[in-house]
Formats: sequence, structure tokens, C-alpha cells
Amino acid sequence: MQLLRMNDHGRGSARRAQIIVPFVWMMSGLLSACALFVTEECPPRCMNVNLAQKDLRGIKYAGANLTEANLRKADLVDADLKGADLTGAILFEADLQGAQLQGAILIAADLRKSDLGGANLEKANLTGANLAGANLTNANFALATLTNANMENALMNGLDLSGMFFESAQLTGAKLSAANLVGSYLPGNSLSDADLSGALLMRSNLAGSWLNLANLTGANLRGANLSGASLYGANLAGVNLKSADLRGANLVGAKLNGADLRGANLGGAVLLYTEPFDLGEAGRDPKIRELNAARRAPLNKDADLKGVHYDKETRWPDGFSIPPEAILGD
Repeated sequence: MQLLRMNDHGRGSARRAQIIVPFVWMMSGLLSACALFVTEECPPRCMNVNLAQKDLRGIKYAGANLTEANLRKADLVDADLKGADLTGAILFEADLQGAQLQGAILIAADLRKSDLGGANLEKANLTGANLAGANLTNANFALATLTNANMENALMNGLDLSGMFFESAQLTGAKLSAANLVGSYLPGNSLSDADLSGALLMRSNLAGSWLNLANLTGANLRGANLSGASLYGANLAGVNLKSADLRGANLVGAKLNGADLRGANLGGAVLLYTEPFDLGEAGRDPKIRELNAARRAPLNKDADLKGVHYDKETRWPDGFSIPPEAILGD
């Protein structure tokens, strides 16, 4: 009987162990997971921390040092990251909708395909950040630094970017329909194949920029500086170019039908296609280089000036014959 009781006791202990041990393991796992989020040092010191695919919705990490942290595909909706240092951080496909990133340092951060819809990036430093394919709809970029930022194919329709400095930024294929770029600084940038339809670009500086194949229909470029810009095959139908500087601009294959050129300066601009045709530096544009001869053939033609409006203040290239379909007005 004593042996039986001992065996019963042993079996009871084993059963309790079967329950207790998994419970301990489960609790240990939960504590380990929590340690990722809050430790004695993190925040504020979270350098190189791995938070990939973690649920960090609404987390309070203001001022934290998240240098080179892995936040790939992390849920950071409504997160407080004001003043945080995210230099070199991986935020690929991260959800940052509504995140507070005022004054955050995002130098060289990987934000490709991230969702920053409605995020506040006021005074944030995005120098060299990669925002290719990111959703930036309704984001606040007031006084943000975007030098050398890659915003290729980024979604920025209707965004207020007035007065912004985009020095050496990459905006190829960017979606900027109805965006406010009044007084913005974009010289020498690539905006080829970008959608700028209906955009406000008054007094903007686009000198020497690539706007090849760009869609600018209905945009307002009054007083803009487009000197030396390449607009090969661009769509400028109905564009307001009053008093714009187009000196030396390449407009071969561009559609300018219905554009307003009153007071515009087209001195030295290239409006006619001639063989051999040389795009100069713009010939290095990847969007042009990817076009084969068959796709370039329809673009190799004179600029379409049907219905353009001009006046006595409009300056044409030397020796250029104003087409009869152009409309002289006041």
C-alpha cells in the first residue's frame, strides 16, 4: 500500500509538473517579449534593438535612441517618437500612420514602402533617408530636411511642401498630383515620370531638373525657374507658364497645347526636333535609357504648341517661327 501511495504521489507530481513547466515557459516567453519593449535601458537607449514586426501601436518612445534599430514591418501607428534618433533605422514597410515624429532624426533611415499617412514630421531630419514607394499622404513636413532623400514613386498627392528644400532629392515617378510646391527648391533634381498634374509650382526653382515624361497637365508654374531643365516628352497641356524662365530648356516631344506662355522667356530653348538629337546630361536619365528606339520614336518630334497663348513680352528662341496655331493675346 505504501508503494502504491508512493506511486500515486509520483504520478500526481508528474501531472503537476506537466502543468507547471509549460506555464513557467509561457511566462518566461512573455517576459522575454516584454524585455524587448521596456528594459532598464530601453527606452531611452535602444540602439540596434530588434523590434521587427512587433505591435508598438501608441508606444511612448519620445527622445529614445533607436539608432540602427530593426523596426521592419513594425506597427507604430500613433507612436510617440518625438525627438527620437532613428539614424540608420530599418523601417521598411513599417506602419507609422499618425506617428509623432517632430524633430526626429531619420538620417539614412530605410523607410521604403512605409506608411506615414498623417504622420507629423515637422522639423524632422530625413537627410539621405530612403522613402521610395512610401505613403506620405497628409503627412506634415513643415521645416523638415530632405536633402539627398529618395522619394522615388512616393505617394504625396495633395501634400503641402511649399517652400521646401529638396536639394539633390530623388523624386522620379513620385505622385504629386495637386501638391503645393509653391516656392520650393528643386534645382538639379529628378522628377522624370512624376505626376505633377494640377500641382502648384509658382516661383519654384526647377533649374536643370529632369522632368522627362512627367505629367504636368493643369499645373501652375507661373514665375517658375525651369532654365536648363529637360522636359523631353513631358505633358504640359494647359499649364500656366506666365513669366516662367525656360531659357535653354529642352521641350522636344513635349505637349504644350493650351499652355500660357505670356511673358515667358524661351531664349535658347529647344522646341524643334532635329537629327542628330542629343539630350546632353539628361541622356543619363534612367527613365530615358530604359526606352528602346520604338518607344522613343513617338517622342522625337517638335514641341506641340497648338493653342498656346503668348504676348509681346514672350521671348522665343532666336530664329524660331511662331506657329500660326499659337494665340497672341494681351
